[in-house]
Amino acid sequence: MIFARGARRSLLLSSLIWLVACTGPAPGPPADAIHADLVIINASVVTMRAGESVAEAVAVRGSSILAIGASAEIRALAGPDTEVVDLDGNTVTPGIIDTHNHFAWGVLGEHSALDIEYPAVTSIADIRENIRQLAASLEPGEWIESSNWDAAKLEEQRDIVASDLDDIAPDNPAWLLHTSAHYGVANSAALRAAGIMGDTPDPDGGVIGRDVDGNLNGLLADQAMSLVSSLTPPVTAEDFVRAMTAGVRDLSAEGITAIKDPEIDQRHWDAYRAVEANGDLTVRVATLWRVPDTMAEARDLLARIAPMTNPTGQDGDELVVSAGVKIYIDGSGTARTAWMHDDWSIDYTGTDEGNRGLTYLEPDLLFNQIRLFHDAGIHIGTHAIGDRAIDFTMDSYERVLDDNPIQGLRHSIIHSNLPTEHAMNLMADLQRQYDAGIPEVQPAFLWWIGDTYVANFGVDRSLRVLPLRTFEERGIRWAGASDYDVSPYAPRHAFWAASRRQTMLGTYGESPWGTDESVAIHDTLRAYTASAARQLFLEDKVGMIEVGKRADLVAWDRDLYTIPVDELKDVRPVLTLMNGDVVYRAGD
Repeated sequence: MIFARGARRSLLLSSLIWLVACTGPAPGPPADAIHADLVIINASVVTMRAGESVAEAVAVRGSSILAIGASAEIRALAGPDTEVVDLDGNTVTPGIIDTHNHFAWGVLGEHSALDIEYPAVTSIADIRENIRQLAASLEPGEWIESSNWDAAKLEEQRDIVASDLDDIAPDNPAWLLHTSAHYGVANSAALRAAGIMGDTPDPDGGVIGRDVDGNLNGLLADQAMSLVSSLTPPVTAEDFVRAMTAGVRDLSAEGITAIKDPEIDQRHWDAYRAVEANGDLTVRVATLWRVPDTMAEARDLLARIAPMTNPTGQDGDELVVSAGVKIYIDGSGTARTAWMHDDWSIDYTGTDEGNRGLTYLEPDLLFNQIRLFHDAGIHIGTHAIGDRAIDFTMDSYERVLDDNPIQGLRHSIIHSNLPTEHAMNLMADLQRQYDAGIPEVQPAFLWWIGDTYVANFGVDRSLRVLPLRTFEERGIRWAGASDYDVSPYAPRHAFWAASRRQTMLGTYGESPWGTDESVAIHDTLRAYTASAARQLFLEDKVGMIEVGKRADLVAWDRDLYTIPVDELKDVRPVLTLMNGDVVYRAGD
């Protein structure tokens, strides 16, 4: 439900102030009254509370929300040292929670010596020139690495291949990861280093790319990527600490107060804890450990993380928690390796004959891994993009929950790009019965990688990708995410994309996604606040603006509910609070 401005103001006039231990309004605070540390007045405070109440002002003391109500009442809580922020009618929301943000890996890439991401480059020629300059400064044998190139955004409208790299870096192995992180390109020097030859078979769950004549072209997808990426120079926990410390306040600048980092190993865990210990962490971090490829390794991981994995026991003070595990079911929509019921499309109207994607591991093994962690009471996030992968995930969740009905583990379907009717029926049922089966989706995909996605999903299936309105109509709780660094983490992109459903370049027309699955800003905000908080097991602490909850808040530079939809992609925070601390202020 979206409130018009008049409806919101009538709610304000009828609302009561909520104060800790307050029995009613008073003419003014007594001399020994508890004053707020900060008050925001003349705002549109979207609380995300049941009943969708909207207030006019909010007060913060310490790490918590002290009061919510009308501006005059909240203003009376200000003392001589209270900061008073007049928002001039603009919106305050709970802090934004990103339920799928590869911050550790992504921020490391921000400091790469080679930038091949649009719009820094717009062609393969640009990328070649950047690599040529870098190679000239390197010794033979030194690696060239970078990420986030996207064929759909390049003038040539094609993938980079090994022959684009060989003449400019013949003596330096090169590995360039695609923006999807599900495929990349290696030059011939890197292929030789990995021992990949013309007769090398595809590994399970991966594809070694070949041209029309069957010759290696340097493209490696999904499980085949590790053949080369495992040879690149190692990254240490200290590398991650430096990158996180340098980049974390950019999250705060976009209004993000909590993330779920969904693919960590010990280095990431150690780095997050170090940044927290140093006092430099300005977001809450729930981590998911990547499940290895064998049952023996999966059991070893479970034994190691089970004693420290208790996300329901969070007190709100500890910023880094072990929340569960991540399992990969299939590949990606950009590489056409996600697991589908029917053949992938190509170039929007064509068919990629015989290609229905892949599973990362054998389905029986994937199911046994899901059962292992479920039975141990561990939250699971499963990466599932294709319709067949999502059906498999939901069927697996139903089986393990029927056999062992543990409540409240909130197992999720990460991405959930193309859910079938069967999958959505199970989502609704399992959410009602077990608080499980929650899609964690990325609306910005529709924009950032939308042209590639439309080309690969095709004319009819594109209309069913990310069915957000259907989720809403069926009462399916969904949570918002960016999948940074696959797409940018600024939530404004998701706010706009979820409503407008347009691709970045419009290669296949203005609205190949259609608009039947568009949702309003209030639905998207809920997905990034109240619903996302549940997926981090923090609903008792954050996600709504309520007295006593932690003061994770964002004050925006506009009224999100009254501006034109196309302005949503331009909104910015003016103030971000996490745990009551101002972690971002515009202009500082």
